[in-house]
Amino acid sequence: MLIRPFVIASMLVLLSACAVTPPFSDDLLHSVNRSLQPEQAVKDNARDVQVIWGGVIVKATNTADHTDFAVLFYPLDSSQRPDRAQPAKSRFIVRYHGYLETMVYAPGREITVLGKLQGVEEGKIGDAPYRFPVLQADRIHLWPVGDDSRVRFGVGLGIGVHM
Repeated sequence: MLIRPFVIASMLVLLSACAVTPPFSDDLLHSVNRSLQPEQAVKDNARDVQVIWGGVIVKATNTADHTDFAVLFYPLDSSQRPDRAQPAKSRFIVRYHGYLETMVYAPGREITVLGKLQGVEEGKIGDAPYRFPVLQADRIHLWPVGDDSRVRFGVGLGIGVHM
């Protein structure tokens, strides 16, 4: 009966190896409002609220003193990664004081941002007017390209034919 505890322990080690460590620790998130999302931030004209949001970069622009990202918002999964299996809900602007290379922080890349809301800015998506909540970035996590490290588990039963 020594085999059963060994099998259980081995399975736990294997499963823990698949776990993704969130980029931002609980210490950094103690004052974060996790329920506020961009649509509500626009309605409330929210300011000075600490949030953690994520999504996919739509546009990146450098100015003389900061870099702006227009981001398509997705809810975050348990590893703080944008959950692209959920529907995209809205857009927001990430403002980073300083220079970030827009070829690295390029459209299509996933990011998670921790920061404070600075209010709402008027802008456009195409020709349509749009109100963007602006998130002043304290920390940005750029997810690796092609690294979909979400834990996946599947069980199958079938017949295979090898030729």
